[in-house]
Amino acid sequence: MTQFVLVHGAWQGGWCWRPVADLLRAHGHRVFTPTLTGLGERAHLLTPDTGVETHVADLVALLDCEELTDVVLVGHSYGARPTALASAHPAVRRWVSLDGLPVTSGAALFDSAPPRAMQAAEAAAVFVGSSAVKAQPPYPPEVIGVPVDHTQHDWLQRRQTPMPWRCFADPLPPLPSRFHALPKTYVLALGNSLAGPRQGAVEARALGWPMPQIDSGHMLMVTAVDETVEALLTLA
Repeated sequence: MTQFVLVHGAWQGGWCWRPVADLLRAHGHRVFTPTLTGLGERAHLLTPDTGVETHVADLVALLDCEELTDVVLVGHSYGARPTALASAHPAVRRWVSLDGLPVTSGAALFDSAPPRAMQAAEAAAVFVGSSAVKAQPPYPPEVIGVPVDHTQHDWLQRRQTPMPWRCFADPLPPLPSRFHALPKTYVLALGNSLAGPRQGAVEARALGWPMPQIDSGHMLMVTAVDETVEALLTLA
């Protein structure tokens, strides 16, 4: 039995893993789907300090409190970044990036954005809660790979929440030495059209990570449930 920790990306929450988690459990594995601080059912906990290091602390707390071992730690999209840092925990035996963003130490996600894209992001920014925390509003589901006519499109539309701005603006801290020693896999969504995951795939190829492919858009845990489960089972 493997213990999977599945970590969502921007605007999502642990809820987005429900179909995949149910099938992995049916195969006899333990599955945890934490929601990162400031998102999903924890959106009310958003503060001006919420950033990637907050999310690393979320994951380390889960690993400690559940006393997990033999963990396959999976990060989708933005989730690749806090999971890469949390891989310093001795419970983690494998790291998986599911169409993930780059995990380059010292680089912020906004660093590679063209000026026009940054201007658009700034113009669209929202300020959330009594502390007016700067955040990026969710992209429509169809932009991140869930077509308008997909059965789960409206589910995502309802459940997505703004993403803490600092998660995109702050440089990624240095990766732990343990990360470099772990087995790593990058699962590529062939139908992805977003720049960030494309950059993550370029990084993974350059580093020689194994790269199984799934014919799906970026939200492959929603639009390619069976294929995503199959890919994860091969890594159990």
